[in-house]
Amino acid sequence: MDNLGYLFAVNVFVWGGIFVYVFSLIRRSHSLKKDLDLLKETLKKDSGNE
Repeated sequence: MDNLGYLFAVNVFVWGGIFVYVFSLIRRSHSLKKDLDLLKETLKKDSGNE
C-alpha cells in the first residue's frame, strides 16, 4: 500500500496527457474548419468571375 501515491500521480499524469491531446485535436479541427470555409468562399468567388 506504500505505492498508492505513485499510482495516483501516474494516473493524474496520464489523464492530463489525454486531456491535453484531445484539446489539441479540437483546436486543430477548428483551425482546419476555418481554412476549409475560407477555401470554399474563395472558390465560390472565383467561379462567379468566369
